[in-house]
Amino acid sequence: MITLQRTLALALVLLLAAIGAVLLSNGQSGSAQPDRVGSSEFDGPTLAPGLRAANFSLLDQNGRRISLARYRGRVVVLTFIHSLCRGACPLMVQQIKGALNDLPGSWRQIPAIGVSVDPAQDTRANRIKFLRKYQMTRRLEYVGGSRAELAPLWRAYAIQPLIGEGKADDHSAYVFLIDKRGMERVGFPVSALTPEALAHDIRVLARQRD
Repeated sequence: MITLQRTLALALVLLLAAIGAVLLSNGQSGSAQPDRVGSSEFDGPTLAPGLRAANFSLLDQNGRRISLARYRGRVVVLTFIHSLCRGACPLMVQQIKGALNDLPGSWRQIPAIGVSVDPAQDTRANRIKFLRKYQMTRRLEYVGGSRAELAPLWRAYAIQPLIGEGKADDHSAYVFLIDKRGMERVGFPVSALTPEALAHDIRVLARQRD
């Protein structure tokens, strides 16, 4: 039931993003800003209320054990990436970096976690190279594990790890924001992700009480 709820929530995210794209394409030229879909205080698509983020305990690129629960009381940026991806993954990571750079002071230390979508190819060496290439070495914890460890996590977040025949670029591409209580609040599909929108929504969540 929970996995079905997450799947339906992500389907709603895609629908709202598509509606937003249509509104933008049909809008008049000029300085007027298009209306947002709905009345949410967030810039990104919001997820269903009461959706608790699935916890995990996995090793990052440096062999340190990382769990989502350790960040309770803080806003967390969570995404799912492939170390050999050349399309959506670098884009998402660069957008996350831009959002963190836009945040003031200590807010730049918002935890950001990337989860492997391919245990065979997301080796520690490849994860380290990926983070170094996109200048996120000390800014994103890239966790991995065996398929048995990762598959329940993919299902919990309704992530399709590899859609095509083992193609690194062909997987679900989302960036989630998890609030201080450990609830999923916002889910950006890569098509709707911008540093400005992500930074805005991080600020909204960071100002909220636990």
